[in-house]
Amino acid sequence: MAALIGDGHARKTYTLTGPEVLTVFDKVRILGEAIGRDIQFFELTEDQARERMREQGAPEDAIDFVLGWYANPPKSAYTVVPTVEQVTGRPARTFAQWASEHVPYFKKT
Repeated sequence: MAALIGDGHARKTYTLTGPEVLTVFDKVRILGEAIGRDIQFFELTEDQARERMREQGAPEDAIDFVLGWYANPPKSAYTVVPTVEQVTGRPARTFAQWASEHVPYFKKT
């Protein structure tokens, strides 16, 4: 919101991150802790992932991009930057904080 209503942000591009680098397994564990359930994560092989994306109608170039990104993510994918605090004056929330704030969205109704 600060960048939308504050002065000095016009035409600027910001890279935003949380305060920590987490793996998919970390995120699944944190979500499970937030909702009080054990959640399992099963990683697909590249062939399984490719087939699943094809079944969902993804074009081959998009599939190649996604799988390539996960196989060799850019440095920005695992680099924490202080931009959120610099722009807003408040530290970025952790994934655990975000998950606990959104528990109702993860529970079955």
